[in-house]
Order: sequence, then C-alpha cells, then structure tokens
Amino acid sequence: MTKNVLVTGCAGFIGYNLSKKLIHQEYSVTGIDSLNTAYDKKFKELRLKDLENEKNFQFVNNNLSDEDSLNELNNFDIVYHMGARAGVRQSFKDPLSYIKDNTIATTNVANFCKDNNIQKMILASTSSIYGNSGDKEMVEDLDEKINPPSIYASTKLSGETLAKTILSSHDTNLIITRFFTVYGPYGRPDMSILRFIHWIMENKEVIIFGDGEQRRSFTYVDDVVELLLKVQNCDNSETFNVGNNKTSSLNEVIKIIEKFSNKEALVNNQPRAFRDPDVVLPSLSKSKQILDWEPSTNIEEGIKSTIEWYSSFQDKIKDYTYIE
Repeated sequence: MTKNVLVTGCAGFIGYNLSKKLIHQEYSVTGIDSLNTAYDKKFKELRLKDLENEKNFQFVNNNLSDEDSLNELNNFDIVYHMGARAGVRQSFKDPLSYIKDNTIATTNVANFCKDNNIQKMILASTSSIYGNSGDKEMVEDLDEKINPPSIYASTKLSGETLAKTILSSHDTNLIITRFFTVYGPYGRPDMSILRFIHWIMENKEVIIFGDGEQRRSFTYVDDVVELLLKVQNCDNSETFNVGNNKTSSLNEVIKIIEKFSNKEALVNNQPRAFRDPDVVLPSLSKSKQILDWEPSTNIEEGIKSTIEWYSSFQDKIKDYTYIE
C-alpha cells in the first residue's frame, strides 16, 4: 500500500533530496515550504520545479510558523519535518525569524502529529547544538549537558525539547536526526563546499574565515537520505547523529575541488567567524547499532559528484547569490 508522507521544507536542500527519493520509491509525497529568503530563493525554486515534474508530488506554499498552516492537510502516515531556518552567523542578526521558523514551526508540526495520530514524526536537527567537541565524539543521550553556542542552535534544541514534550504521552514516535555539515547536489549556497566550488569554477576569490585548518564532519546528502529512510523502521522514539567521523579541513576541501575542477583557487583568508567551532565529531555507534547505518561516500567522491552537478547547471546558477 502506498504510504502518504508529508515533507516540510521540501524546497530546501535535504528536504528536496529526500522528497525525490521517496517519490522514486512510490511514496505519495506532499511538500510544504514557505520559500523564504534565508538564502537566494532561486535555489529553492530550482529544486521545486524539479519536484513538480513528478506525478506523486503535490506542493503547498505555507509558513509553518503560522498556527493554521497545516489545518487543511491530513491522512499522513509519516511526517518528515525538514523545514528550518539555518545559519549560525545570521541567527545573531535576526533571532526572531529563527525562533519563528525553528521553535514555533516545530511546535506546530508536533501538535499536528499529535492531533492527527501520525505514526512517526522525523525531525531534522543539527550538530550545532553541541558546540565544540575537540577530539571527543558527541553522544546523543547527553542532552542535559548541552549548552548551545548560538541562537540558531538554541532554537533548534528548543524545537527538539518542545516536540518531545508534546508527543511524550502520545503514540507518535519522534525520531530526531542531528545533521553534521551536509553537502552535495542542489546544496545550499551559504555552506562552504558549494560556495567554494562556485568561486573556484568562476575564477573568483575563495573567502575563508580563518586559516582553513578548522575541520568539519562533511556528510554527503545521499548518505543522509539513506538514514532518513531507515528510521522509518524505528518502533521507539530515538535521537541519532547523522554525520561522518572522518573529518576534513577547509584547506583539504579546496585541494580536492582544485583536483576535480582543474582550476586553481584564489584564496583570501579573513578573520575567523564569530563562534565558529573548530570541529564537531559525531559518535555513530547508535546509528550503526540500531539502524545499521554509517556514511559510505568519501569526501573525494562526494565533491566530484557535486562539481559534476554544478557543471551541468553552471550557466543557470552561476549568477545566483552565494552567501559568504
């Protein structure tokens, strides 16, 4: 029997890739998105245009921070709440938008799941809530020790907590997935890998905040989508890290882009960004044990695929805005 799935943030990077995969696996997908301008809206329109070519997809343009945004929707087996407003630096400039799009929107989605007896709510969260981890792997079950270092992280953690509280005495299973620096085709222009690819392919200055030695748990989007499908089999509420415990520095990323683009980067090092973490390492033991999941795409393969995607759309997207 075809499962009916609601994907919030369907025009976002992860929401788009997830929706595409669900559609190709014969799910009936309803996508909801406000198409906000947290980054260049044209990226969202490009993803949405592709989804709207699919027969098992319908789109609803609503803002989830509005209490009545989900009133006309029903009959879903699973809700994937991928919609959010991301970005650490921007969150300090506009905290109210982050509270609305992360905390309030998540509260509304959790209430929708409770009121409509949804089997599973799968909530996209972030590794940003952990702050710096140094050499220590961050474990999901130490929530009481988390001290989020940014407004963005605080609004995401608040969304987690409220969803847990709303659904705690209800039959809906809440699966929280904390993402670690996801990249890949149709990516976000405010994240380092796509931004670096754009600058290098267009022979522009590559701006790095700091010396470039800061490391990240770069995780390819196809690996993330694989986990998001696997969590449908969870019969209990759980929290999972979704990342890569093999980290790469920004300088290493640039070298890989140079290799596959056959271009040389023009690097411009700027002062380190405010509260930019050195590295956040995920513990993947829980994901391996319960879901039999770990990332399978190495950084070279992932960047090569992302460059190939960029090249195929280069004439269209080269003039889009890439946020520093």
